[in-house]
Amino acid sequence: MKAGKKLFRAARIALAALFFALMLAAFSGLAAWAARMTRLEFAPALLRCCAAFSAGALAVVSALLVLTWIFGRFYCAFLCPLGIWQDAAGWMSRRAARREKDRAAIRYIVGGATFGIFAGGWALPFVLLDPYSNFGRFAAGGFVLGGVVPLVLITLLAAWKKRIFCTTLCPVGTLLGLCGRFGLFKLRLTEKCVKCNQCVKVCPSGCVDPAAGTLDNERCVRCLNCLSVCRLGGVEYTLRRTKRPKPENAPPDKSRREFLVRGGALLAGLAAGFAAARLGAIRAAARVLTGAKHLILPPGAGDVERFAQKCTACRLCEANCPAKIVVPAPGGDGPVRLDLSRGACKYDCNRCSAVCPTGALKPLKLEDKRRTKIAEAEFDPKVCIAFQTEDKCGRCAKACPTGAIKLRKNGTPKPVDKDRCIGCGACQAACPAAPKKAMTVHAVERQTLLEG
Repeated sequence: MKAGKKLFRAARIALAALFFALMLAAFSGLAAWAARMTRLEFAPALLRCCAAFSAGALAVVSALLVLTWIFGRFYCAFLCPLGIWQDAAGWMSRRAARREKDRAAIRYIVGGATFGIFAGGWALPFVLLDPYSNFGRFAAGGFVLGGVVPLVLITLLAAWKKRIFCTTLCPVGTLLGLCGRFGLFKLRLTEKCVKCNQCVKVCPSGCVDPAAGTLDNERCVRCLNCLSVCRLGGVEYTLRRTKRPKPENAPPDKSRREFLVRGGALLAGLAAGFAAARLGAIRAAARVLTGAKHLILPPGAGDVERFAQKCTACRLCEANCPAKIVVPAPGGDGPVRLDLSRGACKYDCNRCSAVCPTGALKPLKLEDKRRTKIAEAEFDPKVCIAFQTEDKCGRCAKACPTGAIKLRKNGTPKPVDKDRCIGCGACQAACPAAPKKAMTVHAVERQTLLEG
């Protein structure tokens, strides 16, 4: 029996390691197929349901909620890359875990505020607290403060207090924890428990209390460490049981008071978050993170405000851009943008909108992406070498994939045809004029689909 429990835990670790490797492959930019696995992440799927609805995203959210109600917070141990990272950090620290105080009020206020702001139309809190996005900002590579600093802090917390981020601050964990709290299958301490505290030492959530004979399934992340370490069958994973009659000398039942306190904290967080989103506080914060009002955004972003509402800065599009022109915001904790000084947006590529897991970039078919105006080119004849010399350059016209740039008979470019220009930056990249380019690309207020 004990060997079977250890084998079950080993299988859990192996599956978690495999999924973690797939996440690293997704952010390597070398395996576009692996990027599809990010669609299994809870927060991106939830955001995608609202930003760019798809039946697949709704199915993922529904399946994760239902399976969590049945089995508990398995997502946190199997599918969350940041959770797996914390488990590894906690294991390498070699510090024994210990029982942690249930910080329910903090958990519900933070979770309530996050989902309240989300209900108000903004995904900004997920930029800061979504475990997938925090992992992605680091996994995408490059020294970006918004990716390195949060991961370092969470890693230090994991080495010290194990999964305290998951049980106190993570909004995804809060929602899934509520499902697990009232779930079908539960972990529980049995009459065989001798209070040796071995389960406490290996529990990353700090949710086991042998002295009180309780195991908090709301905070439990289903790592199954307690099952594998117990030699006497003091922990079991079984169907929820009906409550037994209370003995006469039993202590007062605090569950009703806890329900009122937790419910009040959750409602207060929801109300505060929704009010902040609707009254403009979140809009102002998003503008600070976004930076300049007019930015060149990846295809499918729409406009700056919509993109700031939906993008969680996970940087998956940046990692998978073959032209390497998608760059993080200054600091890395805001929506990405395009830097066309690095090159052009490839005409035959729609990978960024295809891999975006949150719907911040609306999925575009290749034929639609080719007609999406993301910016606009402008021509300055004063610096064009065809006007200044006898060199009939014509490189801008040759590079333009839409035919927006035509040449006169003498080899000089005509003004850019705004009705055909999509602002891909190919002309700017091809222009040999220096230090200033004769062809420069500028942002547009809103991306539009040009007529075919």
